[in-house]
Amino acid sequence: MSWSCEAPSKHPETHNVSPLTSALLRKQRRPRVSLVAALGQCLWMSIGLASEIEPLVVTADRSQECAAALSQGRQALNVGGLPASFSLLNWNVEKAKHPDLISAFSDFAKRSDLIFLQEAVPLRKTDTVIEQSLYKAFVRGYIQNEIDTGVLTLARVPHLVHCHLLATEPWLRTPKATSVTLYPLANSDQTLLTVNLHAINFSFGVTAYAAQLNAVAGLIAAHQGPVIFGGDLNTWSKRRQRTLESLASDLNLTAVPFSPDYRTTRFNRALDHLYVRGLTWRTTQALPVTTSDHNPLIATLQRDGA
Repeated sequence: MSWSCEAPSKHPETHNVSPLTSALLRKQRRPRVSLVAALGQCLWMSIGLASEIEPLVVTADRSQECAAALSQGRQALNVGGLPASFSLLNWNVEKAKHPDLISAFSDFAKRSDLIFLQEAVPLRKTDTVIEQSLYKAFVRGYIQNEIDTGVLTLARVPHLVHCHLLATEPWLRTPKATSVTLYPLANSDQTLLTVNLHAINFSFGVTAYAAQLNAVAGLIAAHQGPVIFGGDLNTWSKRRQRTLESLASDLNLTAVPFSPDYRTTRFNRALDHLYVRGLTWRTTQALPVTTSDHNPLIATLQRDGA
């Protein structure tokens, strides 16, 4: 999956969260993005007119700074926002290696209001297949052959806050990315917190895995509105699954079920998950595909009480 790093954008202004830290909160005018599906290994987001919303962007890898930004973002006046019922796509796109990946993604994206991608890849050469108005929130993780890969969150409304968090694979010493975003909700004073996470994969125990999950646990616990937590969570062992379930229980998160369950598995355990709080699923699908080594998850979610 690809997004453009060459489109024009306003250079972000920066300010300190507090004088005690060097982490920066960047106030950036979020340009409106047209999602462009392209052939080969690329998905490009071409940028149009700038939106009026100026989100806070936390580029420092510190959950404390993210918590401060989220607190500030919740005070923003909500204009527009995601509707009471919306569709969500979650998919590890395997660096868009398959030649038909872009076409498949295009079909899914047409029906999606919110998108979580893992192993998203920015590439330069594209051929346009479709255009859709989406706003991007990308966090760079692993760099392979000078090509960035990471997690990409896309939405039909601009976000209020975007936090970049990183963990490190214990063996490979490569980064694994997490994108934390805060969205306005239509006709509501609440906001939606989303966590799009690509979990650590190669480790003997669960210490590093648990630490990566715990980095977002406090952010989720502090949020008073609806929450979506998901991604490629690499739950290929019983200990990993128990670690995830324990965190979900502590945070009052509910697992979104899929039946029939065609989620990608390792050692007979599903790797990809969606958890929600303050939301109810109306429909869910896990669709078998050949265009990636992970099958996409699709859910229609409804705000509680809406």
